[in-house]
Amino acid sequence: MGTAAGFHSPVVTAAMTAAAAATGMEVVFIGGLTADNFTFQRLHGTWSGLAEGLHFDRADSFCARLLEGAPTATADAAAEPAYRSVSAIATYGVTSYVGVPIRDEAGQAIGTLCAIDHCAVPVDDTAVAILLSLADLIAAHLHVAPAAGVVIRRTPCGWQVDDSSGSSGWGTAEGEGVEPEPDLTTALTLADLLADGNPMGNRPPRGDPTLDVVGQLRLSVAQLEHALAVRVVVEQAIGVLAERQRLAPRVAFERLRKAARSRGRKVHSVAREVVASAHATGVPLPPELGGRRS
Repeated sequence: MGTAAGFHSPVVTAAMTAAAAATGMEVVFIGGLTADNFTFQRLHGTWSGLAEGLHFDRADSFCARLLEGAPTATADAAAEPAYRSVSAIATYGVTSYVGVPIRDEAGQAIGTLCAIDHCAVPVDDTAVAILLSLADLIAAHLHVAPAAGVVIRRTPCGWQVDDSSGSSGWGTAEGEGVEPEPDLTTALTLADLLADGNPMGNRPPRGDPTLDVVGQLRLSVAQLEHALAVRVVVEQAIGVLAERQRLAPRVAFERLRKAARSRGRKVHSVAREVVASAHATGVPLPPELGGRRS
């Protein structure tokens, strides 16, 4: 279903945070299932006795019942015929459960995105629809191998990337001989694409304070989906600039962003030109992005 590191990518973290807000439940988790076992691959929230990596028999899991056709959500698991024999109800005190499958490109279920609560918490169809969208995002990005300590989070000043790994991979201005850290690049790209100060064509509008909670969640999911859809060209441009000007990826990214903003343009628009210039030398570029560093 993906690597252990992939479950902690910035995209997955953002999706699980949104899932927690959508359901209003104590814990959100990604469940992995094999023919025999269920495993908590990623937990968001705190629940006594639960931990990432904990596993037990597949048949004795909410998620296996879900994939076999049990109701998507219940606010009284002990009274729901499809779930009442799950041992977690008594062992961990689970009252409410909601889950949706995480599917691969072929439509096969490769895991689940779920939430649980000690109390009775009803979940409506709108929240389930949001969970399904988030599950699609998670499925598309579980392959990412994150750099340790990279976190993307929303702050009062906008989206911010924290890199607490202490890695020196981005430290030199020239960046020669340094392998890029793909997840840090992804995180930086997402933060820029989601930034309120840098709207893009066809991008969902900035947050509207008049929207209700569900509206804000839908907007957040749409913004994240759009950012992920256009990040590929930005990452390609970073690679072109890093090679052309012998820059570390972080420096190349900042140079690309500065060039776009100084001209009042969109980052992904300039990025497309940079990528095109790798194959067609006549493509005009801002001077700071055009040539090789001396």
